[in-house]
Amino acid sequence: MKRKQVAVIGSAGPEEYPGQKPTKKTFEIAYEVGKLLAEENVIVICGGKGGIMEAVCKGAKENNGITVGVVSGNIRGTSNKYVDVEIVSGFTNFGEEGLIISMADAVIVLGGGAGTLQEIALAYRSKKQIVAIAGLRGWGDKLRNSFIDERKSIKIGEAKSAKEAVELVTKP
Repeated sequence: MKRKQVAVIGSAGPEEYPGQKPTKKTFEIAYEVGKLLAEENVIVICGGKGGIMEAVCKGAKENNGITVGVVSGNIRGTSNKYVDVEIVSGFTNFGEEGLIISMADAVIVLGGGAGTLQEIALAYRSKKQIVAIAGLRGWGDKLRNSFIDERKSIKIGEAKSAKEAVELVTKP
């Protein structure tokens, strides 16, 4: 059996959130998620840039984990310094979200804006396990413990902590 791969999605860096940037708590939880996933021998997949993506990769790398960043555009070397494998999508503004979700066995959501909503919808339509950590604002908070539509394909799970989220996506 191949190693489990979990996508961690959510709020980008403060440069993309003028006026309402992600909280320090969000970044601390992202770091903890990365650390715990590494301890479970899980490969971390993300968008590879700043914000929670950098924090989750840092947590994983500092605990001997493997990180994958799927970046937009067609230029190598644009991912954060904690990304081991940089996948250059060739897409700009959209498209990389589909790669991130298709590579993942499960998804953990930390806050997030429009890009995160797109990733959640893709994961939902693909019937991937989705767990949103409560209290981090954004789409993760709005959709936790619910269904996206009347088909009720999968219920988006809710976790109160990084530890609970990782346990939910790694335990049978």
